[in-house]
Amino acid sequence: MKLRICLLLCAAIALAGCEYDNYEAPKSRLCGRIVYDDEPVGLRQTGTGQDYNVLELYQPGFEGTAPIPVYVGQDGSFSAMLFDGTYRLVAKNGSGPWVDSGTELWFDVRGNTVIDFPVTPYYVIRDARFETADGKLSVSFRIDRGAFTLINGKPDALLESISLYINNTQFVDDATFRKKADAAALTLGEQTITVNLQDAELQKYPVLYARLGVGTQGITPKIYTPGAVRVK
Repeated sequence: MKLRICLLLCAAIALAGCEYDNYEAPKSRLCGRIVYDDEPVGLRQTGTGQDYNVLELYQPGFEGTAPIPVYVGQDGSFSAMLFDGTYRLVAKNGSGPWVDSGTELWFDVRGNTVIDFPVTPYYVIRDARFETADGKLSVSFRIDRGAFTLINGKPDALLESISLYINNTQFVDDATFRKKADAAALTLGEQTITVNLQDAELQKYPVLYARLGVGTQGITPKIYTPGAVRVK
């Protein structure tokens, strides 16, 4: 009798496992970008997952309220496979180089869906141009202010750094680089940073990529030019 009960329990567990395994996987793809003024916002994508897990997705009323982490690429793009339904997308506080405004985006997923998530960065990198000549890289750009807010009692967020990062892979940021060059001045407006690609630190690499990054005092994440530009 005990053997029969044991066999019946094992069969029930096996059937339950089969039923669980036979759940259909999500088939609808959500694609999007983090944007400011309809332009993508560049972010860091190396280090721990927390460095680029800046968005959280919720599906209210569906098997609990735990958020679905959304990982964002260095070009500001993200994607996730989801079940059809209604979702809420929010930015994690302190996760990005933007104002924690409490913005939340509600949307329906019915098949493949494309959305943009708007943010307001403290600073914005505009009109970046990467030009190489005679073994040198010159990057011209403009720094504009995005948000006006209070940080540590100051009327405006203050610039902490303006830097050019160069790496031998397309993943480039303040944690992953072969060479870093700082701007001559921490000011708004137009600037140029020039780097010798033939110096000892860089000439041994057959391929090089570059990005600009701007830091704000009191804010850990930096804003970057979206993606990386091949400069060699």
